[in-house]
Amino acid sequence: MEAWAILLAAGKGTRMKSELPKVLHPVGGVPMIVRLVDKLEAMPITGIVAVVGHRGELVEKCLGTRVTYAFQKQQLGTAHAVLQAEPLLKGRSGSTLVLTGDTPLIRPSTIERLLAAQRAGASAGVVLTAIVQDPTGYGRIIRDAVSGEVVDIIEEKDATPEQKRITEINTGIFCFDNESLFEALPGITNANAQQEYYLTDIVKVMRQRGISGAHKRFGAVTLEDGTEVMGINTPEQLEEANRAFYARKGIFA
Repeated sequence: MEAWAILLAAGKGTRMKSELPKVLHPVGGVPMIVRLVDKLEAMPITGIVAVVGHRGELVEKCLGTRVTYAFQKQQLGTAHAVLQAEPLLKGRSGSTLVLTGDTPLIRPSTIERLLAAQRAGASAGVVLTAIVQDPTGYGRIIRDAVSGEVVDIIEEKDATPEQKRITEINTGIFCFDNESLFEALPGITNANAQQEYYLTDIVKVMRQRGISGAHKRFGAVTLEDGTEVMGINTPEQLEEANRAFYARKGIFA
């Protein structure tokens, strides 16, 4: 069965205080996105699509022909970014991983678990989650009280006080049935606090359209070590990621 990967690498990374695209900042001496591509190339992945935007020519120069490129002219949200890969992937069967380009510490074994979970359950999608002490700033995972199935992901700015107390968070990393992914994407709107097209809304859209639910659940794989998917949005977080990398180089390399 074919497997594809979409790398989200279009963001400006304004808080990095650098003209360099965020995904090109090094962790362990290697640009973040290169670390991700290295890991994916070591797996049975059919093809990799990098969605680029801000100074995308620098990302292209860095990765060359190792990936195929899709261009996001306006940063309108993560769902909009994934939609830019539609001309390259729509109509293909198999599984599609969606990874953020600023998660270089994710372990290959975690990516493999996510892919295996989607295939084993024939799921419309599977989200990678983590349990954290302080979930502030992250999307919260909403599960059915009876079945435990993931039924929604609520962004922090749209969450109720009760939802903000949930400590299971969205890491921004998914694995989808490819056909289900591109069937659901057009149903995502920007009716939210940020007026962005959130990929997280795909859980709700898939249920509304009957793409998931019943026999085709939306699953989850939960991380035990949230360090793998720590966000890197500031110079301080970049330093923290480098410390984590060198402290456990054999794990995160």
